[in-house]
Amino acid sequence: MPIPRSIAVFNKNVTNRFFLLFAGGILPFAVLRHRGRRTGRKYETPLMAFQIDDGFVIALTYGRKVDWVKNLLTHENGVLLYGGEEYTLHSIRHAPCDEVKDRFPSIVRIALGIISVNDCLIVQSNPT
Repeated sequence: MPIPRSIAVFNKNVTNRFFLLFAGGILPFAVLRHRGRRTGRKYETPLMAFQIDDGFVIALTYGRKVDWVKNLLTHENGVLLYGGEEYTLHSIRHAPCDEVKDRFPSIVRIALGIISVNDCLIVQSNPT
């Protein structure tokens, strides 16, 4: 079960502004740059991403129905600022966390199990 919607709304309006101050430079925090699916407006969303051979894996702690996930899937691209580098994202797909759990550090696997996160995104990337 993803994190409750009320916490997601609070984090979107309060906590995310704080995390944007350092996300993208301190791993595993990253900044996702994406466009709104209806307006085309540019957004920046802090999140945790974990680098894999050809891209990144991202746990969907708020579920699949959050705006940034819908935006990425609609436009099929985005940019991730990770470790001070920018990566162009493509080939974005959902994956059950059970399928990709071995790609997360052990402490993250434990946390995802405690909060019952079921969905992840796997994205391929190219450095920009």
